[in-house]
Amino acid sequence: MDTSEQRYCDNCHSALQGEFCHHCGQEKKSYIRNISGVVTEFFGEFSNWDTRLWRTLVPLWFRPGYLSRRYVDGHRVPYVPPLRLYLFTSIIAFLIFAKLLPDTSTDLSNADEVVMQQAEDAAAINTKMPGLVNEISSEIDKSREESPNGLDASFLPDEAEQEFNAKLDAIIANPKLAINKFFSLAPQMMFLLLPIFALLLKLLYIRSNRYYMEHLIVALHSHSFILQMSVIYLGLGLLQNSIGWNWLATIVGWLETAAFWWIPLYLLLCQKFYYRQRWGKTLLKFWLTSSIYNVLFFSAVMGLIVLSILWA
Repeated sequence: MDTSEQRYCDNCHSALQGEFCHHCGQEKKSYIRNISGVVTEFFGEFSNWDTRLWRTLVPLWFRPGYLSRRYVDGHRVPYVPPLRLYLFTSIIAFLIFAKLLPDTSTDLSNADEVVMQQAEDAAAINTKMPGLVNEISSEIDKSREESPNGLDASFLPDEAEQEFNAKLDAIIANPKLAINKFFSLAPQMMFLLLPIFALLLKLLYIRSNRYYMEHLIVALHSHSFILQMSVIYLGLGLLQNSIGWNWLATIVGWLETAAFWWIPLYLLLCQKFYYRQRWGKTLLKFWLTSSIYNVLFFSAVMGLIVLSILWA
């Protein structure tokens, strides 16, 4: 005979049949406790989150489409939720990207060292982030060639036009102002491209009868993978340049090349294993997805570069 006392929900006072209320969902748990209980719970939650993180990262890196399929099929508790994973990845990744940029602050007391340092910095940036500085510099040079005395902003009041040209001169003197602004705006740009990528998948796989949210899950996992693998790729490149042993630098270089080519191959396999269509259809739709999205992505990047120059 069960003589245990009946428990009730503290929120809606419904009779409990377990640790959670079947009516409102609140857990039967008191958060008022001594400090030792709080510390114990904190480390327990941290350990649980850490386990979920690694349980998520390993298949995210090496099993294309697996996490998305598991999530859609209802297996969600063991893994970090897709949106939380992307937001966490985006914050960390763009912080690392910004830190990889060299400091371009100048010391006019030694002009020769400044010139040499800026040359080394430019080489490092162009090696690890190809095209970014060149694009920004080309926009600046183009503006300077078209208007040697300043950008034509006659539509502004005289005082505002002078302030605008002064800001442009400051950016020309220190391009990192615009670069820093670029990396502060880049996460928002990527986040806005996510639903567009999911919509593109929805249109290409419209006959699969999948909901838009199912395509959005794929987009979140794909973008999380791209950002994480980009960080690994850049990190391997920096490690290769800092290693003095040629044989070890060669091995790291192979890993860097493998990480670079794994990104497009992973995305192809992700579409194949998630949507489970024949290779012919998968290759065609992957080509269409990549082509259209790359046009959108690079257009967004160019617009972001212009905004970075104007808003820096």
